[in-house]
Amino acid sequence: MERLHGTPVHENIPKTLERHLEAIHVTQARRKDEIHNAANPQRQGASCYNNEKDVLALVAAIKGLAVSIRKARTALWCALQMTTKNLLKHGSETEGGLKGNSTQEKNSADPEDQGSKKEKHEKPMQISE
Repeated sequence: MERLHGTPVHENIPKTLERHLEAIHVTQARRKDEIHNAANPQRQGASCYNNEKDVLALVAAIKGLAVSIRKARTALWCALQMTTKNLLKHGSETEGGLKGNSTQEKNSADPEDQGSKKEKHEKPMQISE
């Protein structure tokens, strides 16, 4: 994901997504270990300790996954913002792609509603300090 709609993305975005994928793999591995060790206890006295150890490792992996999810969401949001900003600059290429959904076109569909909105905005606003 080095480019999105022909727009280069920041280098941290692909790195963040790679770290998120690694966190997913670590969490999956910890869960498999926990299931395997819970199904096959080796010694009676050690099984409680091993189960607790596996659960704690899984908890740590899930915490790491939660952190990576937040970072990945932020990185993807940044990529979206950069891409839409560039698409709006080059609006002639999309021919109404994002511009077709603007609120200005929606408001121009019903002139009666537009007139009532203008009447409300004609009064000067008072700024209190």
